[in-house]
Amino acid sequence: MIKLLISFLFFIYLFSCKTIENPKLSNIVEKSKEKVINTLSSNEKETKVSNNDQNFIHYLIGDSYFIEGVKYTPEENYLYNKTGLATYYGKELHNIKTANNDLNKVTELLGRHKTLPLPSIVKVTNLENGLSLVIKIVDRHEDNSSILEVSRKVAQLLRFYKNKIARVRVEILADPSKQWKSVAEAMNQPEFNNTIDSAPTNIVSISNIDEDNISKDDNAIYEQPITIGSEPIEDKQLFLKIYNFKTYEDTQKILKELNILEKSTVNKEESYYNLIIGPLMNEEANKLVSSFIMKGYKKTEIIIE
Repeated sequence: MIKLLISFLFFIYLFSCKTIENPKLSNIVEKSKEKVINTLSSNEKETKVSNNDQNFIHYLIGDSYFIEGVKYTPEENYLYNKTGLATYYGKELHNIKTANNDLNKVTELLGRHKTLPLPSIVKVTNLENGLSLVIKIVDRHEDNSSILEVSRKVAQLLRFYKNKIARVRVEILADPSKQWKSVAEAMNQPEFNNTIDSAPTNIVSISNIDEDNISKDDNAIYEQPITIGSEPIEDKQLFLKIYNFKTYEDTQKILKELNILEKSTVNKEESYYNLIIGPLMNEEANKLVSSFIMKGYKKTEIIIE
């Protein structure tokens, strides 16, 4: 009897829970549901935007940044023309995304630069053999010693693949670079994927098509011809200039610490002293840049003259 009474009371309790509603609790639940739905909707929009961004290359200049304490400021400079060292990247970067959603590829005519806009077009000349190529800049690189890092393909064509490093001149090509800027910006316009109906045209009939002339492989990739320029070889030497020593004694001290035996000169500009070392081999200059930066001398410059 007691068990029956307890069961009856429990049944009444369950029934009351289902029929009696708490208005405040209901409002809280409904608001929570609405918040969750809005959050999911927002996340879905963000995902769609993110996925859309990943589809297209975009034009990028970017903010200032640092490499081992050395500051670089990207800029739109259509007069860029500098000499320095170039290195190359291999398979470790192949098909890796760039800062502006392009791809690094070792088999294409591409390069990576610290300050030029992405993308831009430059002419690279190997000063050691006179060979030159036009390449596209698609990414940033993180080497204070070199002004340019190119793909393995470019290094092979400019014939410094085995040496791994070369003295180069890098000149921006203004008109092609501006065209790439326009293309990259257009690709990211909201209406880029919109299509319009074609204008009415006369009916054109095509007959007698020789099917044997049609490629069976619709996905066949044909490599575009590569134009390699040739310029007179100039007898230029490489020097390393390190700026902003407080005293002449500081320049001599650092030479001794780094065991630098190459010829060096010191000149004074206002209240600071600058140290010039050389002529140097490419590899020696490349190593010395890092050595001076580690010692706190952030402003170094490779001079080819």
